[in-house]
Amino acid sequence: MVQEQNNEQAFWQPDRTRAARPRRRRRKLKPTVFVLLLVMLFGIAAFAYALTEKQVELIDDGVSRTVATRANTVGDFLSQQDIALAELDVVEPALDAGLEDKAQVVIRRAFDVAVTADFKTESYPTQPQTVSDFLAANNVVLGEHDWVSPAPDHVLAKGENVVINRITYRQTQVKEAVQPQTVRREDASMNVGQSKVIQEGKAGEKTITSLVTYKDGVPIAKQELSRAVTTEPVDKILAVGTRRVISRGNQTYEYTEVLAMKASAYTHTGSNTASGTKPKAGYTVAVDPAVIPLGSMLYVDGYGYAKAEDTGGAIDGNRIDLFFNSEQECLNWGVRTVRVYVLK
Repeated sequence: MVQEQNNEQAFWQPDRTRAARPRRRRRKLKPTVFVLLLVMLFGIAAFAYALTEKQVELIDDGVSRTVATRANTVGDFLSQQDIALAELDVVEPALDAGLEDKAQVVIRRAFDVAVTADFKTESYPTQPQTVSDFLAANNVVLGEHDWVSPAPDHVLAKGENVVINRITYRQTQVKEAVQPQTVRREDASMNVGQSKVIQEGKAGEKTITSLVTYKDGVPIAKQELSRAVTTEPVDKILAVGTRRVISRGNQTYEYTEVLAMKASAYTHTGSNTASGTKPKAGYTVAVDPAVIPLGSMLYVDGYGYAKAEDTGGAIDGNRIDLFFNSEQECLNWGVRTVRVYVLK
């Protein structure tokens, strides 16, 4: 009992050693110093943040703006700006290129070009390139003779369109009639003005070969290549009368020439004619031998059947002098224009 009591006292005995240690005072930071530290920390963070930010010039389809970014690549930069790219849009530098401060990012947007061909129009996106390369890239096939506008070596720009005209060629053959000619054959057995068909004509045939140019199926030009007679025509043969005749009263006279002449009159002088004959009224006439040879048989309208037997100093050229029996008959005749037929 005594032992347990002692142990109990020993258990509850205060620790004098711990009580004898001196207590340290905790130092409290002053509020001003704490604030300064916070400001310094924020400043360092802000400086570090500022060092990672870049100023980038973005030129999108010709429109320029400056953008602040901390993206490391061009692709990240465009993603941060929610900029979508079409399939044929071009970005410079490339999407995986690193991004530096004061860098320039250029986006060249594809533009649509309408192609009209084969009676329809379709649009295709493209970057600037020649018409030839553009058509090849879009599987638009040009025929050997097709027309394209603008020209194949023209570099396309925004707002331009392409028109293709399909050009084809085709040879054609046309049959045409070859009309027969009329061959005239003189026939002295028929009078002038009379004719007779000896052989009927018959049309032949010729073949004309041409090259026709078609533009989108419509003919626009035709070039004759050749023409050949496949069936010869048969000429028409016509007999034409050459006999010249006049009918006066009950008589018919065949003549070789008819002249319009100024006719005067003369009467007896007591001399014979230039032919040595005595002049006869209603028969003897004086002529210019250079026009009508002496001895020619004539028919003079208004005077009758006559013969060129005489000449005269005043009878020159197309003049004729008719013989009458009396001066009164000469006066009655006067001077007039008549037709003189030189008889055969």
